[in-house]
Amino acid sequence: MKTMGALEAIRRLEAWRGQRVYVHLEVNPEAYLRNASGTLDEVGLFGEGLFRVHLRLRDPAALVYIQDVTEFVEDGSAIVMMGLDGQHRVRQTLTVSDTPLDVGKVES
Repeated sequence: MKTMGALEAIRRLEAWRGQRVYVHLEVNPEAYLRNASGTLDEVGLFGEGLFRVHLRLRDPAALVYIQDVTEFVEDGSAIVMMGLDGQHRVRQTLTVSDTPLDVGKVES
């Protein structure tokens, strides 16, 4: 993974406007959504230091929103945006890719 700045991450996402993207949204330890997909319509970045990111998708219509993002990294073709807690553990993650994300195995 390669660390990147917030503006660089948003520029990369903007380049995917009008294209199908795949989204992973995770809130630790409560929930996650993997490989939701749609056509990227809008990208928004707000704040400084603690960022808010929103994505508007179409086909199907959806809105993805995450706040308190502090880290932006590139992982292959994916852009990963994370918020860390006070102990520097990942609290929430939004990953966007132009290719499907690995879903792994479902464990019971």
